[in-house]
Amino acid sequence: MSVLIVLTILSIWHGNSRALLDQGIPSTPKLPADEAAYLHQIINQESALRMELEKQITSLQSSVYSFQKEFLAMKNENNIMKGNLSSVQHDVSRLKLENSALLRNMSTLNHSAGNTVMFSAYLSTTINNPHVDQTIIFDKTWTNTNNVYNTRSGIFTAPVSGHYLFSLTVTSQSFNTHVNLIYNGKGVVTLIADIHHANYYGRGSLTFIHQMNVGDNMWVSSNDDRITNGIKGGNPPLTLFTGHLLQDM
Repeated sequence: MSVLIVLTILSIWHGNSRALLDQGIPSTPKLPADEAAYLHQIINQESALRMELEKQITSLQSSVYSFQKEFLAMKNENNIMKGNLSSVQHDVSRLKLENSALLRNMSTLNHSAGNTVMFSAYLSTTINNPHVDQTIIFDKTWTNTNNVYNTRSGIFTAPVSGHYLFSLTVTSQSFNTHVNLIYNGKGVVTLIADIHHANYYGRGSLTFIHQMNVGDNMWVSSNDDRITNGIKGGNPPLTLFTGHLLQDM
């Protein structure tokens, strides 16, 4: 009985196994043709996009590299420009100092030029027998800035205050001659032009510095003790009177 049951079970199992083998192991279902084509298209598009992105990435990397090179070049140029700017600023500072010095010099020169005072006058004809305290009029001039020396009155008038240098040369005719340099009506120095031999000319010269204020006068006058015969004039000059401003105040 037991044997029969076992045989029956084996028979049933064998039959089921055979049925399963006849049916076969289930396989992966296949996609329809249109879906496969669509999937293939998507894959191709994805590949194309990936390639395009890789190209763009490569291009961007190249651009970044170029930008880095340009940035470094610009940085170097900026450093050079900073150095040049520093040099230019130094030059500008130096030029400003030089310009200031030139302006000061120009101001000094303009001031000096504006205050240039000088005259040089001479006696063109002989003065015969001048009387005592007669103003000696030097009637001709070589130099006479702004007519500071009056050839009609024989008087120099100071246009600016300062120290003036005067020179006087007198040639006497045959006899001794003394003249005075007069400042504002008062004699300040005497020139002696004595002769040492008969029928010869005598000559005397002096140089004199005097402080003057604006409007002060200086002139040459005959002396009150020894004027005889005359003071020799002519051209080339024999008797002359000059003056100029040394320094203004």
